[in-house]
Amino acid sequence: MQIGNFDSSWRSEGMKDIDPLKMIEFRRVEEIFLSLTRSHDYQEIRTPTIEPLHLYTATRVLSPQLLHRVYSFLDWDGWSGERVVLRPDSTVPAARLFAESEQEISRLCYVQPVYRFSTDEQPRELWQCGVELFGIPAVQADVELLTILLELLQKVGVDRDRYHIDISHAGLIQLILSYTGMTLEDQRHLYEVILTGETLSREDFSINDDAVFSSLELLSQIKGESPDYVLNLQSLLKNSSSEIEQSVIELRAASKILSDSGVNFNILPGTTANFDYYTGVTFRVVIQDIECVSGGRYDLLTKSLGAQQSPASGFAVDLMKLAHISNDGG
Repeated sequence: MQIGNFDSSWRSEGMKDIDPLKMIEFRRVEEIFLSLTRSHDYQEIRTPTIEPLHLYTATRVLSPQLLHRVYSFLDWDGWSGERVVLRPDSTVPAARLFAESEQEISRLCYVQPVYRFSTDEQPRELWQCGVELFGIPAVQADVELLTILLELLQKVGVDRDRYHIDISHAGLIQLILSYTGMTLEDQRHLYEVILTGETLSREDFSINDDAVFSSLELLSQIKGESPDYVLNLQSLLKNSSSEIEQSVIELRAASKILSDSGVNFNILPGTTANFDYYTGVTFRVVIQDIECVSGGRYDLLTKSLGAQQSPASGFAVDLMKLAHISNDGG
C-alpha cells in the first residue's frame, strides 16, 4: 500500500527502519558473530540504553569530536536531575560490568545499537556487534582479537582481496610526543597534524630536541606492509626506551598475525582520532573504501572508573555495513 504525499516527518531524521530483507542480512551476520564468539568463550551482555554523561566524560572514551555528537538530556524528577545520554559507545558500560564482577579475566560480547548525532545522511542509530577482552595483556590479547576478527570476515563471506586492515600503536606515538616537553593540549594538536599527513614544522611546535623531532618526523611518514618494517622502524627511532621497545614488540606481533594470514595491511602512525583513550595496538578494517570495524587496546579504562587497572582491548563492527557488503558480492 502506498500513501500519496507521504510526510517524511513521520520518521526522525537519521533513524532508519530495518525492512524484512535487511533483517535477513542482519540476523545472518548476528548469528555468525554470536556463534563464533561463543566458540572462543565469550559471553553475551546487554547494557542500558540510557547512561550518565559523566560515565563517558570521566573515562575520556569519547574524542572531542564524538563528545559533540552525543544525545544528551536532563533526567528530571521534578526537583532535580542528572545529565544522561543515549548510549554512544558500548565499551565503557562493558568495562563497568567487568569491574563490578570482580573477575580477573572476562570475555564479553554484545549486539546492540549506539546513538550518535550526525549532520549528514549517516544513520544516527548504529547497530554494532563487538567484543571486549579484560585481564589478558598484549601480546596475547591482541593476537586473540585479530584472530577472531579474521575468522568473522571469512565466515560472513568477505574475501581477503576486498579489504585491508590498518594498524598502529597509540602508546608508541604517545611516548615520543611526551618527550617533546609540550603541554598535553599541544601534544593532541600535533597528533592531529600527524594523522592528516601534513609536513611537520619544528618551528610551529617549538621542538628543540633534534632526536625527538627526527623520531616524530619518522613516525609521521610511517607506512609499512610487513613485520620486518616494524623492526626497521625501531632501529631508526631515536632515544629508544624499554617502553618503546615493548610497543614495537606488540606492533610487530599484530602485523605478524596479519602477514601470516595473507591479509593486506598497512602500518600507519594512527588509526583513531582519540589521543587519550587508546594505549596500545589499534586497528580498523576498510572494505571497499568503507570502514566497518575499529578497535584496539585501552589499558587505563578500568582505572578511570575507579577500579583496579586491568588490561583491556576490543573491537566493534558496524553490523549493517558488514551485512550489506558481505551480501553484495562475497
